[in-house]
Parts: sequence; structure tokens; C-alpha cells
Amino acid sequence: MSKLIKSRIVRILLIFLFSFTVYKFYVNYQHINQLKKRIEGLENAVILAEDDKIELQEELKNIDNPEYIEKIARDELGLVKPGELLLIPVEEEENKK
Repeated sequence: MSKLIKSRIVRILLIFLFSFTVYKFYVNYQHINQLKKRIEGLENAVILAEDDKIELQEELKNIDNPEYIEKIARDELGLVKPGELLLIPVEEEENKK
């Protein structure tokens, strides 16, 4: 082979190698960005879970408190003490003209 053919083959190989390297760099860069976004989402989920954990721990502290039990029974379950009446206000709809 002549020097010209060898130099062209070397150039083509170098161009191919460079192109392949750039392509792999781009693919890896995109993958890294996806992983960073996933990590960020998971960190946010951890923060929310920790907040929920704190709220649940506070609720667990109050679970044996009679005042807390009464509040839950009245507010969430609509229960009343014996002899009390539960009044539910009814809102009237305005007539549309």
C-alpha cells in the first residue's frame, strides 16, 4: 500500500474513533442527566416521607389522649355525646335567573 492510502485509512479510523467517542460521551451525558433528575425526585420523596413520619409520630403521641380522641370522634366521625344534638346547617341554593 502506498503512503497516501495508509494515511487516508488512518484519517478515516481517527475520524471514526473521534465520532464514536463524541457519541458515547453524549449518550453518557444524557444518562447522567436522567439519573440526576431521578435522584432529585427521590430526595424530594424522602423529604415528604420524613414530614409524614413527623406528623404520624405527633399523632401517635396523642393517640391515648382523651381530648384528642374526642376531637377526632367529633370532627372526623361526626359523633356526639349522649344528650347532645348534632345540627348540620343546610345552605340554600340561589335561584338562577
